[in-house]
Amino acid sequence: MNKFNIIYESSFYCFITIYILELILSCVLYFYLPNVIPMHVGINAVNSWGKGKYIIFMIPCFLIFFSCAVKFKYIENKYFWGPSAAILMRVFLFGLQLLCLFFSIKYFSVLLDLTFGN
Repeated sequence: MNKFNIIYESSFYCFITIYILELILSCVLYFYLPNVIPMHVGINAVNSWGKGKYIIFMIPCFLIFFSCAVKFKYIENKYFWGPSAAILMRVFLFGLQLLCLFFSIKYFSVLLDLTFGN
């Protein structure tokens, strides 16, 4: 097993742990957030605001589901394309996971700043 496979397999637990911590943070923040919260956060600013604080629970739950769905053992057992395609698929899924992690951390940092920043 090469080093990337080890990193890919161990990163699954890291991602799940961070998303569970975000879910716990959502439970705490829910009571302190105003009625209008950011619904879409871009790289530099909040792009849209809206009512519905339930969205802060949906993001970590979706990302936990997404992490479990892209765990490569499930994909590899169902679709076997060969070693080169498997490596490309792992690189793509790992990059997608990192992107999701970055934006979820960015979203929760905006929520924390909104709640406790002023």
